[in-house]
Amino acid sequence: MEQDPSDLRGQQEVDAATEVSTEVRVGAKRGRPADRGMHPDGASRMTGRRIHDPYPDDALIIDGLANEELSKLGPDSTSKRNVVQNIASNQRRFSHWLQKKGRGSIGSRLTGSDEQQRSLQEDFREFIKDEGKKISVSFDRLRQYLGAESQLKQHDPYPDDALIIDSLAKEELSKLGPVSTSRKNASNQRKFSAWLRRTGRESIVSRLTGSDEQRRSLQEDFRAFIKDEGKKVVVSLDRLRQYLGAESQLKQHVPYPDDALMIDSFTNEELSKLGSDSTSKRRKVVLNLASNKRRFSDWLRRTGRESIASRLTGSDEQQRSLKDDLREFIKDEGKRINVSLDRLRQYLGAASQLKQHHPYPDDALMIDGFAKEELSKLGPDSTSQRRVVLKLASNQRRFSDWLQTTGRESIASRLNGSEMQKWSLKIDYQDFTEAVGSCNVSFKRLRQYQQVVEANAASGLSPEQASGREPAGLDGRSDPRAEFQINFAAAAG
Repeated sequence: MEQDPSDLRGQQEVDAATEVSTEVRVGAKRGRPADRGMHPDGASRMTGRRIHDPYPDDALIIDGLANEELSKLGPDSTSKRNVVQNIASNQRRFSHWLQKKGRGSIGSRLTGSDEQQRSLQEDFREFIKDEGKKISVSFDRLRQYLGAESQLKQHDPYPDDALIIDSLAKEELSKLGPVSTSRKNASNQRKFSAWLRRTGRESIVSRLTGSDEQRRSLQEDFRAFIKDEGKKVVVSLDRLRQYLGAESQLKQHVPYPDDALMIDSFTNEELSKLGSDSTSKRRKVVLNLASNKRRFSDWLRRTGRESIASRLTGSDEQQRSLKDDLREFIKDEGKRINVSLDRLRQYLGAASQLKQHHPYPDDALMIDGFAKEELSKLGPDSTSQRRVVLKLASNQRRFSDWLQTTGRESIASRLNGSEMQKWSLKIDYQDFTEAVGSCNVSFKRLRQYQQVVEANAASGLSPEQASGREPAGLDGRSDPRAEFQINFAAAAG
């Protein structure tokens, strides 16, 4: 029984492209020498036949699957080998068509988001239309080979998890080839993420390199997932963490809690700006910076120094001490480490250190005290409110700097003074806004704060005595929440 000529053509093309089955080449079956059609340099080419030129990542997957399928067949399974070869040829032909049309490769979309997989199916329908006949490419078999389950059982992970899982899988595929362990890990990771999504829990990526509490919650969820599965499932979270640029959990840093909150919030914001199309290299830059910041904070904590957050937008003296500590940290590390404190400062709402304001000393004391008092009232998750407070403090320092530059009196010297002094302060503020534009400084809140300070001083109480507890900065090691609380309500009224 004669084979269909198109089948023979497909067989010849895949033989030439993959060099996997010279023993079943048509020429050999018809009694011709097996090396007929070989170029002088030994490269296997079928003369007179157009060789498909698929995307490199597609070629790697297609050839890997074809080789695996052929290795399972016996030497006498000629018809089955032909089927494998024909499907591989069709896959390469489709990938070649995609490349000519400027569309994404098969491998880049095969196990991606729902949108990516839909676009691949749409391209395949257009390809069949161009070919004018039905062609089997068996996406589902390729998908299973890559470690994802059949499309009929496809997991639906969080989009951010899918991006990282697929990127890691592709990187490992390019380095190691189609290793079954890597494929299985990717499938398990997607399955775990889909389970998290179904059960209303946070994604893997949102917690993988986060705070200690976030990482603990991820581990607890993983244990619950395994319990639901009823068997041991390997997802290799540590490998994902290393891929993202954070150190292995075995070497994880332990920063101050307030630093961890600030660093993680800033990192999440930076990652969200990159978008789903960002390269893994760009994400690694952001995550490496986060790792460096956590390492510095960990060093500060171990050496008994104050946290980053407690000094980052503080007084000139506090900021100098933070710089001094950073220089010593770099000296201890023995290499230059970028922690980008200025970017963190901007994130918190304070002006860049390059544009730092220089207020009157009495204003700086009042403004910094007010900011700390306001921050102490906020919970650990109040990131946006912290930024509002720090932005207000930055504006106040800016106004005081302007007053000093233009030879006018300080805020503190007139805030609760005579009517004439208050009026002059108001006029100066109007001049200031005309010069720089709208800039809220909230005299009312500063005035209330200063009244509290003066009332406590008149009663002979230090701020610590007035609060009934120990003072603290923003490093989370003691609570300044009730500072000046005895007289605050009266002053506010």
